[in-house]
Amino acid sequence: MKKDDQIPPQGDARYRTHRSVKCYVAELECGTKWCTWYFSKSIERVVYLFPGNIEKVVYKNRFYDLKPAHEMELTIVRHLNDKGAVNLAGIHLANYEKDKSFEPYPFIDITDEDTYKTYQSLRAEWLQPEEFKNA
Repeated sequence: MKKDDQIPPQGDARYRTHRSVKCYVAELECGTKWCTWYFSKSIERVVYLFPGNIEKVVYKNRFYDLKPAHEMELTIVRHLNDKGAVNLAGIHLANYEKDKSFEPYPFIDITDEDTYKTYQSLRAEWLQPEEFKNA
């Protein structure tokens, strides 16, 4: 190899910046009897492309999967059908309200595993028919 030959750049293992996106930060919060989805803190973040075309964003120094807008819609509709409540950037949605319209956006879910476990047990309880609860 001659002194003037250029060495081609080498690949590295860093994640590549893919695009920028505005999204919600979603978190499920549970009390003693009920759980509410909170979609708040509208943020704009750089999207990183991981192997397998998985998109993630960094929030509070952690990578979270970027979920598409249609998944936000499914999450909210499913929770409202289960008689749960949703707080969408300060707007309260409940299944008994006539107007449950909203515009879905991409989001990240920052809910921890313990909250999901609590949700599963509370959901099973609140979906029981009334005659079983009183027995």
